[in-house]
Amino acid sequence: MSQTSTETPTEPAAPAVGPDQAVRTVRAVAFDCYGTLLKLEEREFASLIQQMLHEHGVDHASGDDVWEAWLEASREMAKREGRNPERPLEGPEPTFRPFSETWPYFFGEAFKHHSVETIPPATAFQHLWDVLSMAPAYPEVERVFSALSERGYRIAIGSNADDDHLQHALEQAGIEVELVLSSEEAQSYKPRRPFFEQLCERLELEPCEVLYVGDSPWADVTGANHAGLPVYWVSRYPDPDREKMMRSHPTWSGPDLTGILAALPDRAPA
Repeated sequence: MSQTSTETPTEPAAPAVGPDQAVRTVRAVAFDCYGTLLKLEEREFASLIQQMLHEHGVDHASGDDVWEAWLEASREMAKREGRNPERPLEGPEPTFRPFSETWPYFFGEAFKHHSVETIPPATAFQHLWDVLSMAPAYPEVERVFSALSERGYRIAIGSNADDDHLQHALEQAGIEVELVLSSEEAQSYKPRRPFFEQLCERLELEPCEVLYVGDSPWADVTGANHAGLPVYWVSRYPDPDREKMMRSHPTWSGPDLTGILAALPDRAPA
């Protein structure tokens, strides 16, 4: 899951690692999870919440209303802790809180705002956890992983998620890779630099040697670029408002993961 920014858009910077350099240096490919490998995107959250409201007989508030209040609760928590939610790359590393702690709180605040009294926040969190845990892999994932492995590229996953939730979701989808790093294990969320630094350290590679693949213009593209990694942006659907938050251009982009195979050489560097 990404960390949402409301920062005023500016012209995106050039990628930290351009394609000419990346084809010579990339030895590993690290993937975001949701919206990249698993078929569940942040834009679906409002409809998932709407389904939950309907199941509990709530008809005076919509999924869109609750989701927006949920996001506002997230922004307000950041402000109370001395952070600027519009500039999450700046300042010292914030106190880490797992989703299991923050999401029930955000639901509680959103429900209070919209007078939803029949759904305990813990129940709402569990509902989303269950749905996220059962998300299927996109159809090209297995083929792309197989091709990358045959070419000698190492494969990792780095995702904003709690440990148990991420591992369970990957097991359910039948995805196995060399390294899985959750935000809970890293004690840092994308787009913050420490998350990407830990990913590279655990692979024992330099940032220019790790291609990061993700769907979020902010958490993935801007965050990885800020940490010095080449980036493949998988843009599965048009979303002009979301794309306005891009702060740096990706090294490559495409509508699905197969473009990675066209971008990278047939053999990983020795």
